[in-house]
Amino acid sequence: MRNPSTRRLVGLLAGAATCLLSLSASAAPGDWVKGVLPLPPQKEPPSVALPVAAEQANPAHEAWAQQDPTQRLLYNVSRPSLTPMPASLSGDKDGPAVILIPGGGFQFLAMDNEGYDVAKRLAPLGVRVFILKYRTQPLPDSFEGFKDAISGTFQRGEGADARARQAPYAIADAEAAIRMVRARASEWHVDPKRIGVLGFSAGAMTVLGVLQANLSDARPDFAGMIYGPTQSANVPPHAPPLFAALAADDRFFQSQDLSLIHNWRLSGASVELHLYSAGGHGFASQPHGVTSDAWFDQYALWLKAMKFTP
Repeated sequence: MRNPSTRRLVGLLAGAATCLLSLSASAAPGDWVKGVLPLPPQKEPPSVALPVAAEQANPAHEAWAQQDPTQRLLYNVSRPSLTPMPASLSGDKDGPAVILIPGGGFQFLAMDNEGYDVAKRLAPLGVRVFILKYRTQPLPDSFEGFKDAISGTFQRGEGADARARQAPYAIADAEAAIRMVRARASEWHVDPKRIGVLGFSAGAMTVLGVLQANLSDARPDFAGMIYGPTQSANVPPHAPPLFAALAADDRFFQSQDLSLIHNWRLSGASVELHLYSAGGHGFASQPHGVTSDAWFDQYALWLKAMKFTP
């Protein structure tokens, strides 16, 4: 769906997806899949449809599940959209914007842990918050089919190639979201020169894809990657400041080196890395009594130190 210049990017994301998704059943922390339950359609704030340059066939219906009563998952997203968080849009002065990009192995979106719960913490900082619902991998149009698919991913280590093929759609949707926030900046009280992205897991892969594509009209002013890829990648021209956080015991990404961070630093672009001794994967809004619990406070301090927030 994308031009040939992005093939190297897809290869990079394929490697990251393999690291995330090709673990053996004995190594992958997939026991949580057993407790996933179906949910009826959920009430959400109004969203804005995003334009799609290349359609992706997905006859299934968008549906919800829950990992536990406080952690909802959205799957079979075929129409991308952007949800402005109403509580964050008040104020007379134009403020910074952060587009949240949840993860989920490109199969689902962790809407609470990496979306709404993070948005609630960002809004008091004077940030205009948006949640991206990007297109996910087409899965069977039943809860049983969804659960079998994520069991294959997180328990049996299947399907890395399919996840890598989904990445360009997520990247395109993130680029469309950045364009939309810039185009409607005055309406949403956003400073068009302070628009950032913050991605988690597969959402962090998506952020890296946006940075690597480096399109002039869809380039964020700052970026955050939480438990995402850190292996070697070229640093694009005009690279924005980057914040990265990862736990050393992340069983998906622990085999990576930190070449991406090293390359970012050598390029002269600003980069901040927090490598926690413990925290596992998915610690966005789930405290574990370890140092990774502090990631958000450190991210907030970084935003202020970089003068993106007051």
